[in-house]
Amino acid sequence: MSSHSEHKFDKMQFGFWPGLLGPLLVFAIVYLLKSEDQSLTEYINSLWKFNVLIKLLSLCVFPNLLLFLFFIRKKYDWAARGVLMATFIYAFVVLFSKLF
Repeated sequence: MSSHSEHKFDKMQFGFWPGLLGPLLVFAIVYLLKSEDQSLTEYINSLWKFNVLIKLLSLCVFPNLLLFLFFIRKKYDWAARGVLMATFIYAFVVLFSKLF
């Protein structure tokens, strides 16, 4: 028997997809609460214009920390790695947008 957890939820994709889609869900909630009858495109353009889109995206990734800590506590190491991978993707997007 290996030392790796044999739980069915301890898979990288089980952490990756919630880690990737969770921040988008948080962004959608912020949009619904703050949009003031703007279309999504108008909302994103206004955030870009005022240089807050990347800052908001960075804050939307924050719940991934809670998801990561939950998986670590449950000892779902592979799922936690999936969340970490998704978070790094967002970090690279933020870094790339800052550079260019």
